[in-house]
Parts: sequence; C-alpha cells; structure tokens
Amino acid sequence: MKKFSPAGGREALPDHHLPANGRREDAMKKFSPTLPQKIIEGVCAALLLGMVLGPILFWGRLPDQIPGHYNGAGEVDRWTGKWELLLMPVFGALMYLLLSFCCWLIGESVRKGELPQPAYTWISAIKLVVIGTFAALEGSMAAARPVGAWLLPADAVLLAVLIAGFLISSLRFAGKRGRNRTR
Repeated sequence: MKKFSPAGGREALPDHHLPANGRREDAMKKFSPTLPQKIIEGVCAALLLGMVLGPILFWGRLPDQIPGHYNGAGEVDRWTGKWELLLMPVFGALMYLLLSFCCWLIGESVRKGELPQPAYTWISAIKLVVIGTFAALEGSMAAARPVGAWLLPADAVLLAVLIAGFLISSLRFAGKRGRNRTR
C-alpha cells in the first residue's frame, strides 16, 4: 500500500480514482472544458444577462399587467403586475448557480477519471435548456402573451434525452473501467 502524500503527489490518488487506463498521471490532469462546452457556457451567461438587462432597458414599454403563470398548454392562467417580472432573473440566476455547481462537481469527477469528458457536456447542455426556458418564459411574460404549447413537451423531451445521454455515457465509462480492472 502506498503512503498518503499531503502535498498531492501521484501516490495521493487512491486506486479507485484511477482512469480506465490505470495511469495515475492521466488522473491528475487538470480538467479543461472543450470549445463546445465553453460556447454553451457563454450562451447561458448571455441569456442570463439578457434576463437581467431586458426588464431594465424596456421597463417603460412593458404593460402594467403581465402573465404571472402559465398552465400546461402554455395559456395564461394568472395575471400580475410587471414587478413580478423581476423575479425571473433571480430564479434564473439561482438555477444558473446551482447547475454551475453541478458542472463543477462533474468537472472534478472528470479530472479524477471517475466520469468521461462527455458527462460535463451533457450537464452543460441541461443548464442551457433550463436557462433558455427561463429566458423564453420571461420574454413571453414581458410581451404579455402565452407561451407556445410546444414549450413544456419540448423541454421534457430535451431534458429526458440529455439526462439519458449523461447516464448512458457514464454507465459505459464505468463498464469500461470495470473491464479494465479485471484484466
């Protein structure tokens, strides 16, 4: 058994944290997002910025009464004052922070060799769908119009596909790691 190195040397990584090829030096690499992952992050940040700036820049043009809630068909089922529109960027920012933390956790697992690189992309794409949905809802609220009946089913399908992609890539990775350890 190798001794623990508090300085974070190669021997500090336990065997169960090794990547599929079993090389400790590969497991100690710093995780770096790919270009598509950086693009997804940039789009999420731009959507969030738009959610903050939109109501501020167009406040005088907003109707006094806006949709406060939509039913499953995308129809307005509650009206409210335009001040409630200011909650959307707050909720969007909270979701952004929560999903960014999830991305960081996944990135750490990728760096340790516990998850494949695509796992980070799947989680980033989930973040994009969630933030995009908040932005679309805010836009519909600001325009005082219903959302399309397609929004809820489209979100459900997109999120199901992305979650399935994450799970499948992670399970395949785990299966390959298991086969490599038994050899």
